[in-house]
Amino acid sequence: DAVAAFCEERDVQLVVVGPEAPLVAGLADHLRERNIRVFGPSAAAAKLEGSKAFMKDLCAEMGIPTAAFQTFSDPESAKKYVVDLDSPVVV
Repeated sequence: DAVAAFCEERDVQLVVVGPEAPLVAGLADHLRERNIRVFGPSAAAAKLEGSKAFMKDLCAEMGIPTAAFQTFSDPESAKKYVVDLDSPVVV
């Protein structure tokens, strides 16, 4: 609300939102709801870039080719996965 109020008080004509975090959080959507012109994707669209795990899961679900992947919450499991791979790894 503070950003929208700032824009309204100062008659801001266009807001360019970035980086990813405020886009994923829905700032562009919120400004559009207040009729403030915005350059930036919706929160749903920003999630494609903002969450690598979401994007990889989406690719797998839709049959879109992508490199092998796993997501982990436990560092030891992640380390074991990397050691067990036969190819170069991007983390």
